Amino acid sequence: MKIWSRIVGTIYILMGIFFVFCLLSFFSNENLCESFINFIKNNLYKVEIFATIVLIIGIIYVVNWIDYIYRTKAISFDNPSGKVRVSLKAIKDSITTTILKEIDGIKTIKVKTFVTPKGLETKINLKLFSNLNIPDICSNIQELKKIIFKTQLELKGYQI
Repeated sequence: MKIWSRIVGTIYILMGIFFVFCLLSFFSNENLCESFINFIKNNLYKVEIFATIVLIIGIIYVVNWIDYIYRTKAISFDNPSGKVRVSLKAIKDSITTTILKEIDGIKTIKVKTFVTPKGLETKINLKLFSNLNIPDICSNIQELKKIIFKTQLELKGYQI
């Protein structure tokens, strides 16, 4: 995806520079504008083919980008019984409900889950009531998160 993005980005940057150069040239010389229009009229099919190719590349890029976004919204792994997909929303909801059930004193909780090259990462943002022991709550949440992931993976047939 990174190489494809760079190739498409480079093509569109070069085309943008070309069009800006053409527009600046048109404002400085009116004869150039007329010769450019004549060039397009004489080579209309070549211009149409070029525009179609650029449009197809753009559409392919958008489709690949949407596919990439979709693939990063879930985790897939192979299980002895077959392939398993777990959505990040399900993981987020599981962490949220477990923490709210097990720990008292939480005003609000926001859990974000995302996939990085290192693996699954979660960020938990809490608002707590006053007079609570923050280090103890943080260690309890970290232990709960480990237990949640261990339980979910064991349910899917993996031994940890």
